[in-house]
Amino acid sequence: MDPKIVQDEEKSIDAGRNQCASLANPNDKIDWLAAQRFGNDTLPLTDAQGKALNAALRKTLCPA
Repeated sequence: MDPKIVQDEEKSIDAGRNQCASLANPNDKIDWLAAQRFGNDTLPLTDAQGKALNAALRKTLCPA
């Protein structure tokens, strides 16, 4: 992942916590949701990047 997604550390922490809650009840938009939560106007993320973020979150912040 691009380190630029952590421009605002507090926003990234909140996004991670919120995404963990979503991962507990996944749906077909889970990768898109991660991309929306962690991306921004200057660095939009794709669903594929959202999928990579979800994989990283499951290994670190919010394992199942």
